[in-house]
Amino acid sequence: MMSCQAPDQNIIKQKTILEKNIEIKYAKRFTIIYSHKITKVCLFGNKNSIDTTAVFYIYKTVNKLRANSKNTFFINSPCNKIAALSSIYSAMLCELNCINSIAAIDNVDYITNIQIIEKQKSNKIIELSKGPQIDLEKTITLSPDIIFSFGMGEGEKDKNKKLDQTGIPIAIILDHLESSPLARAEWIKFFAAFVNKKELADSLFNEIEKNYLELKKIAKNSSYKPSVFTEIKYSDAWYVPGGNSYIAQLIKDANANYIWANDINTGSFPLSFEQVFSKANKAEFWINLSNIKTKKELLGFENRYREFNAFKVGNLYNNNKNTNALGYSKYWETGMIYPNKILNDLILIFHPELINSISNKLTFYKKIN
Repeated sequence: MMSCQAPDQNIIKQKTILEKNIEIKYAKRFTIIYSHKITKVCLFGNKNSIDTTAVFYIYKTVNKLRANSKNTFFINSPCNKIAALSSIYSAMLCELNCINSIAAIDNVDYITNIQIIEKQKSNKIIELSKGPQIDLEKTITLSPDIIFSFGMGEGEKDKNKKLDQTGIPIAIILDHLESSPLARAEWIKFFAAFVNKKELADSLFNEIEKNYLELKKIAKNSSYKPSVFTEIKYSDAWYVPGGNSYIAQLIKDANANYIWANDINTGSFPLSFEQVFSKANKAEFWINLSNIKTKKELLGFENRYREFNAFKVGNLYNNNKNTNALGYSKYWETGMIYPNKILNDLILIFHPELINSISNKLTFYKKIN
């Protein structure tokens, strides 16, 4: 295992003491070590281990840096030319008031932020991929300070080997494998390290955490704990969030019973229609139904959906209240930063009797009729 120790003085030619950042309270996939001149960020990018898979030494003052080597990168902060290859990453940077540092995105179709869409239209932000593969030539020409890229926690398989050979610093992000909503939200501290926005990130997260924990406490005031299931079937498989997923945690914190709460998976796992129906047919609520907008549309995909109790009683709620022109939801951008707002929505849905104790308007969800 590669440890995340203080850097050797032969590598970093400054006498400084690096202290572990004890402010990382929930996230398990990265850590940050601070000093007044250097920030060290370690990524733990293997799905089933805590091995350090990448290290970033971020200088807060201009220095002559050593050349990047495999899995170790030296970067001047703040980064002013960032390729953010997920709408979540660009949303994090926007919340840190660093939209002008975003030089590239992956596919604008997934973006709901109007400012980023307009910047892409005017070529102030470059689109690097419409499909699964990044445009290597465009990326090399852009020469970003760093690339924030999505990964599945499969180590070397997550890397684009040709892009890796360019020497451009690449951070493979696994925020989606965190097991709690606050852990995902805490990744704003990760992005802040590269744009010198530590104080702002800490302030934002502290407010989110405070509100989330307050709402969790309020939800417990209800003695009613409805049963809940999620998602719809794609082709032959119904991908269900695991019992250790952030979705499962949100439902639990909203004082409801998630049907697969006892499952051990962090990510989603496939089931057949029959397997889901056998456990969820009597559940009281059904949420997160892809891009579905109406019951009629839902039945157009699968007529058997009408047999679920949640369908019969009309307790269908989807997280697509606010979408872009192509139907992609804001939930997947700002919702990951503000899980307190998602939690407020779920409490309002599951426990309307608590309406006077929380915000009385849904932010991300709407009822499907």
